[in-house]
Order: sequence, then structure tokens, then C-alpha cells
Amino acid sequence: MGTIPFVVASKCLTKLGQLIEDEVAMTLSVKKDIKRLKKNLEHFSAVREDAEALALEDRWIETWWNNMNDAMFDVEVIVDLVMVHSQKLLLPPRSVCCSQSMVSCLGELPFNHKVARRIKEINQKLDEIKINTEMFSLGRTSLEQFHVTTVDRNKTSPIDEPEIVGRQIKQSVDEIVKVIVSSFQENTSSVLGIHGMGGIGKTTLAQKIYNEQKIRDKFQVHIWLCISHNCTEIGLIKQAIRMAGGNCDQLEFKEELLPLLMETIKGKNVFLVLDDMWQSDVWIYLLLSPFMRALNFHVLVTTRDELVLGQMNAKHIHEVNTMNCHDGLELLMKKSFQPYEQISEFRNVGYEIVKKCDGLPLAIKVVAGLLSTQRTIAEWKSIRDRNWSIRGLPKDIGAPLYLSYSNLPPELKQCFLWCALLPPNFPIQRDAVAYWWVAEGFVRKEHELSMHKTAEGYYLELVRRNLLQSIPEIVDKGVSTMHDLLRTLGKFLTKNHSLSMDGESNGAISNLRRLGISDAVKEIPSLEEHKCLRSLLVFNNKNFKSVHKDIFSKLEHMRVLVLSGTSIQNIPESLGRLVLLRLLDLSHTEINKLPDSTGSLISLEYLSLLGCHKLDSLPAGLMRLSNISFLQLEHNAINHVPKGIAKFQQLYNLKGVFEGGTGFKLDELRCLPNIQHLWIEKLEKAAAGGDLVLKDSHKLRELGLCCTVASTQERIRYQPDEVERIQQVFDMLIPSPSLEYIFVVGFPGTIFPGWLGLKPELTMPNLRHMHLNECISCSELPPVGQMPQLKYFQIQDADAIESIGTELLGKGVGNPAVFFPELEDLRIVSMHNVQSWSLETGNPCDITKGKFEQSLMPKLQRLLLSGCPKLSALPLGLSKLVDLKRIHIEGAHELREVVDLPAVVWLKVKDNKCLRKIFNLGRLQVLLAQDCPTLDQAEKLCSLKRVYMIDCPHNKEFENCLAGQGVVIHVATDGHNIFLDENLYNQTGL
Repeated sequence: MGTIPFVVASKCLTKLGQLIEDEVAMTLSVKKDIKRLKKNLEHFSAVREDAEALALEDRWIETWWNNMNDAMFDVEVIVDLVMVHSQKLLLPPRSVCCSQSMVSCLGELPFNHKVARRIKEINQKLDEIKINTEMFSLGRTSLEQFHVTTVDRNKTSPIDEPEIVGRQIKQSVDEIVKVIVSSFQENTSSVLGIHGMGGIGKTTLAQKIYNEQKIRDKFQVHIWLCISHNCTEIGLIKQAIRMAGGNCDQLEFKEELLPLLMETIKGKNVFLVLDDMWQSDVWIYLLLSPFMRALNFHVLVTTRDELVLGQMNAKHIHEVNTMNCHDGLELLMKKSFQPYEQISEFRNVGYEIVKKCDGLPLAIKVVAGLLSTQRTIAEWKSIRDRNWSIRGLPKDIGAPLYLSYSNLPPELKQCFLWCALLPPNFPIQRDAVAYWWVAEGFVRKEHELSMHKTAEGYYLELVRRNLLQSIPEIVDKGVSTMHDLLRTLGKFLTKNHSLSMDGESNGAISNLRRLGISDAVKEIPSLEEHKCLRSLLVFNNKNFKSVHKDIFSKLEHMRVLVLSGTSIQNIPESLGRLVLLRLLDLSHTEINKLPDSTGSLISLEYLSLLGCHKLDSLPAGLMRLSNISFLQLEHNAINHVPKGIAKFQQLYNLKGVFEGGTGFKLDELRCLPNIQHLWIEKLEKAAAGGDLVLKDSHKLRELGLCCTVASTQERIRYQPDEVERIQQVFDMLIPSPSLEYIFVVGFPGTIFPGWLGLKPELTMPNLRHMHLNECISCSELPPVGQMPQLKYFQIQDADAIESIGTELLGKGVGNPAVFFPELEDLRIVSMHNVQSWSLETGNPCDITKGKFEQSLMPKLQRLLLSGCPKLSALPLGLSKLVDLKRIHIEGAHELREVVDLPAVVWLKVKDNKCLRKIFNLGRLQVLLAQDCPTLDQAEKLCSLKRVYMIDCPHNKEFENCLAGQGVVIHVATDGHNIFLDENLYNQTGL
């Protein structure tokens, strides 16, 4: 599939071709050397595809391979420096005096000399590397290119549950659950262990046990902690508190957190999973003492080191054996094909491939990801006949993992290896990693796709190949993690130029190119000596407080700089020397200003200042950066956005911008042809009377329109003339039909803008998500039921609404009309004055003819009703919704009964002061009730399996209504929320 040096050489060849044709660049005294460099690189397009594998087995070839990679890094840097310099020469000159202009011209001479010298050095290095002709396949002149297959996120199916296949693992689950339940019944706490080598399925087994119905029934509190190398004591305690139902957001010290953990689990039955334990100290010296306060606790530990289990006094150790070939084949076929595909002819060769995976589930899944791209028997046989015996890999890394990596297109190889820089178990967000990969130069331009969309395709391909593991709760696969064995493989393959610091001691790397520092690193290394550094990633490390004022003068290769969540307060002026910097993430830092030199970052494409609560201004020079495609200004103290956003022709994502004074104007939005994500804040400051500024934004997918809302309980009230002006501003912000997500926050008018309140289906035919928050004066809801694609609708804090009725449903879609035809998730939140809610469609024939099920919300699955204290009854129409499975009702103090919901399987009722009765929910399986002081009646709940009651004083009467049904009932009176992971989106046990 090609080598990474090949793709770097190809990219640089394209740029060099542009430079040779560029007359401005060729005024430099390096024309001959650039042409020679181009000729040299053409030779490197023929590097052998197996060169990296050969380097693993032969030290001499490894040295050659490292030298070549080093040279490719240097080539890319020098080519980009020349490209940037030529762009500078094309920029319009600033007004300078004659003597300043002469100095500027003389300043070109050192640069020309420096570039000429460095290109000569690189050419000499490439000449030496070319001497080894055995490492080149000179007959090859081209490479089959990898193309991204676009995936509609809204049509992707939910993530599968953990791959549980075969009788073997099911027997293991039953065995361990039996031991746990037996100990629970004996009222004795215990530690149990799952031991086995990496990738053998320990975590998958623990997940299955964690989600087992018997475990859910017995224990009030379930806690899952991943004990990676870089975890911190503070982080673990906080995670434990949150999963136990406590709140620790305002606490930062262990001395404060440990007593809160003790109090949160005191007197409860607790099931704790410690996943991937490497040392017993975390349990013995940190967690054991607080968990002794629980009524009963049982700890399940997964580890590769059996000594850890001995030190923790585990009473039962389950040894995870390799997967047998029959179960392995079942897993392989499941991960290689869709359920509807015919696969019988692949089984024989699949069985032979499984045998080569040595019974390791991770290896089988990763190889299955590779096989899923091979659609013929011949291609499967080609994989089977590859060299599966590769020397030189780390002890825990099997050949199947490397084989799956080596078969990746070179663009995906770079992206995969880059993820190994991130801390263990780091949540890899699709949208963020796409920008990182673009900034690194990994993403190749596709004809009809933006670079960011292409990068998202790379991410989804790595997920599909099982090289990234998607997090099940995120249904569109938008967040994933990297298995520690795959991360070990990535770190090993990049060990000569990249370093990920996880808190352990790491050896020095002479030409370090990329450095990742996790929050577990207590002593930040000196950066001055790493002059070749191109990526620095520091995540949430409070020990990172400052840098030397001249530091960036020595790091001219820097492309990606992430200091997110650090304690840094000042960014020195030397930042402006980073002319190759493409991504700068200073989110959630303590900075109070950006240096004026920010305007010199000519290559900058991504700038995030999210959550910089001390930052109150932006440098004027920022508006000179024409390559900006991502600008995030939300949740900080900035009071003025300079004029000039219209110059950012590449802008793809703009969040937190606002109009004011002599600065930014909404009219500038008309000049942004590529904008896809846009959030406009402080619209109460905007001037009315402009054009329809978004009418030509044909790529716009997400739009946030926000007026300032109070941070306290007091509402912000505007004068009538202000409201009229704001109404006019909203009227000129008609979105384009491409819109998929809209957020309207704090709109103060009495009637929603016409484009939203009259026929929104014409304005936004593709809209999927709508959030209307804190529109406190609007007395009537828009006809959202007319929208053909809407999947998610939230209305919150609409104080003027007293009833919800036919106006929300509108005229429906089609003939016969269907109201909310695609809606899956409905949220009605903090509607303090709503007294009634009706789902009458206005057509009585719908009910009399039995068509109601098809005409109203036929796909609604989840309903959240929270903070509606005056609502006295649920609408009768809810009983006709055949897909409505999960309902959460909270703070409905006038509601007296929840009745006639035949499709609902999960119900949570909390803080409903007058609720007395739950009746005729024939499919209900799980009921969670909290702070319902009058709840005492239950009837016709024939499928009910589990009930949790917290602070419900009439729990005895309620239990009596369920007598003889075999329902498992848990009762608590301590005020803490239990089963925090039980929510509208969690499908556990159902």
C-alpha cells in the first residue's frame, strides 16, 4: 500500500513543482538546488513497500530507514519554509519608510543563504541514502491512491455492544457472576481477578460482567475505573465520585475528595471494576480505605500481572485463555461482513487466518478490519499467505497487528501513528483529530470534499478497521480510544522521532519531531534542545505554567501547538517566529492576552481560545492571517472582535464571534463561502437593516444564534425598541437550506422570526437537530412538526408558553399528514409556566380510523420532561406512540399519575411532589424513582424487573402493590442519585 516516505516525497514534489514555476520564489539564489532536490525526491517515489518491515529485522536497514525518514522530515520543513517565504513576498507591503524597506530587502539575503545551505545539506544526505539501491523498486512509478468513502453520520447504525461470541466467554461470565453473587449473599466483600496477556479480551469480559443483569440487580452503585499508566489520583477519585452519583466539580485536592467519596458510597452495595491494573498501590494505598465505608463492596480487577492480584488478596482469579478457533472464526466473520452478506465461501480461508492470530481477540478484530476491505477469496488468500512471522516487534505485539497496520494506505498510516502520541485512553474526538491531521499535512485533497471532511473519512476508516475503538455511548462513532497494544505498536514504530510522555522516565531522542505530554507528567522537560520539534501536545497538565520568552525562536519547525487545559499565563512574543505553525490550541488556559506577534503566524489555520476566561482582547494583527479556517472564541472575556473576518476566505468553523462598535460586522459573513459551523453571540449588540447575510452560505451545516442570557436566576429584559431591533437582526439571518443543526439561545422577541415560526420546512428542509433555549418571551412555538428530517428537538426556558398544542405539530408532512415523521428524541426542559400539553393533531379521523400510530411521531424513542412544575397531565396521545421506549420525568410537581404507556420499557421519575400512581405500563422493565414523596400506587406493570427508590417515604406501600411479581427492589434514603449511568441513552439490560 506504499510507504510514508513515499507520500511525503510525493507531496513535496508537487510543492517543488509549484516553486519552480513561481517566478517570485525563483528570484532566490536557490533555483538550481531546488531543481536538484526535486530530481532527488523523484527517486524516493520507488522506496520498497516492505522497507519498514525489513528495518524491523535488520539493524543496518533500520539505520537506513531512520536516516531516510529523518531526511523526509527535513525536506518537508525546507520546502514549506520556501513556500511560506514566497507567500510573504506576495503579501501587500505595509506602509514603511525608505530606509525600512532597504533593511527588509537586505534581510532577504541571510534567508537565501540559509535556505541554499540547508538544501545542499539535504541533497547530500539524500545522495548517501540512494546508494543502497536494494531498498528501491525502480520499476514502480505510481501508487494506487486511497479514496475516502463518505459516510452519512445520521444514517450510521448504533455501535455494537462488546463483541461477545462463542460459548467460552459466556461460560466465563456465568462463572464469575456466580462467585460475585455468592459473596454478596454471604455479605462479605471481596476482590476477584481477571488475568491474561494483552489483547486477549480481559476488558471485554469485564464489560460483559459489569452489564450483567444479576450484577445490576444486586448492587446500588457501579463504578468503572481505568487504571492506565498515566492516571492521576485526583482523576481516579473524581471519576469514582461521579459514577457513584456525587458532585465534585468544585474540588481539586485529595484531602477534600476522599471524604466526599467515603460519604457518597457509605452504606451502599458497590461493584467496582479496576481495569488494566499495573500496580496494586492504587487499591491498597488510595481506594481501599474509602471503600471500606461501603455496606458491601466487590472489586473486579483486570491485569496482565498476576502478582498484582496476589498483593490485592484476590479470592478468585479467572485465567483468560486464548479464543478457540471456532469462536475466533465467528468473531472474524462478524467483524468482516455485514449481517446480510453471503459469507459461507470465505469460512475455510477465514479459519486458516484465525489460526495465525494465536487466539487473541484483538488480533482477530484488527485483521478482520483489514479483511473487510478485501472482497474476494483470492484477496483473502493473499492475506493468509503473507509473512506472519515478523521479527523485531515488541514482545506483546503480534504479527497480526503489524500486518493490519502495514496494509493501510500511507495517509492512514500517518494518522494511526499520530494517535499513539495521545495519552492512554484519551478520548479521540473525530472533529478535533481531523484538524490535527490537516495541520500535520497528512490529508490529501479530494476533488469534491473539504480537507476536514476527508480527514473525518480517515478517522471513520480507522474505526471501521478496528484500529480505533469507538465509544458505545456515541452513536455516530464520533469519539474513540486506542487499545494500549495498538498504541504500543504506534509508539514503537515512531520511537526514533516521536515521544509520548505518560509519567514514566523516557530516554532522549536526538531529532525529536513530535512530543506528547500527559497530565501525569510532573516535571516538564526542557524544550530548547529539541530544535526539530514540529508537534507539541500538552493536555490538562497543571504543571505546565510557563515557557522561556525566546523558546519559539528555537522551534521554527513547529506545526501543531496544543497547550489545552494547562496553567500557562503568558505566551511570549517569540510565538510570531513560528511561520509554519498551522494549529494553535490555547483553550482553557490562564492567558490574559495574545502576543502582538500572533499576526505573523502566516500559516495558521486553527486557533482555539475556548474557555480562556481571563482573555479580554484580540490583537489587531490577527486579521492578517488569511489561512484561518477554524476560529473558536467562546466562553472568554473578549469584548471586541476586530473587523476583518471577511478576509478569512478559508473559514470553515467560526464560533463565538459578535458585532460591536468599530469591529466585526454581520455583513462580513456574506464573504465566507466555505463556512460550515457558525456561532454568533451577543446579537443584542448587532445593528439591524443589513442584507440576508447567510443566503449564499450553501455549505452551512450548524448555526448558533445567541443573545446574552443571565448567569443567575434573574432574567435579562430588553426595552421594546431593543427587542424590535433584535427581531430585525434575526430576520436577516435566514439560514441556507443546507442547515442540519440550529441553536437559538436567548431570543427576546414575542414571536419567532418568520423563517422559523411560519414554514421552517421550506427554509431548513434538511434540519436534523433544533434547540430553542431561553426564548423567554415567545408565547407560541414554531410548527416544528412540519419538518421532514428533524430527529432531535429541545425547547427550554420558554417562560411565556402556558400550553403546548397543535401549533407545535403544524400541518405535518405529506398527504396524509405525518407529524414529526423522523423525530427520535424530544426534550421539554424548564418550561416553568406550561400547564397543559396536547398531541391532538386537529384531525379526529386519525384516531377514529386507527391511524394515530402512523401519523404522529412514529419514530420517537426518548422523551425528557424536566422542570415543568405546573404541568398536571401527560398528553393522551403518548399512549399511541409505538416506539417510545424511554421516559425521564423530573420536577413536574402537579403531575399525579403516569399511565397508559404501553411501549415504555424504562422510566425515571424524580422530584415530582404530587405523583402518586404509575399504572398500565405493560412493557416497563426498569423504574427509577427519587424524591417522590406521595408515590404509593402501582398497577399493571407486568414486565417490571427492577425498581430503585430513593427518598420515597411510601416505598413500602409501593412495594406491596408489586408483591408476588418477583421484582427486585432497591431502597435508599441518603439523597444521593444512584445508577448515574442509567439514562435516556443507556441501553444496558434492555
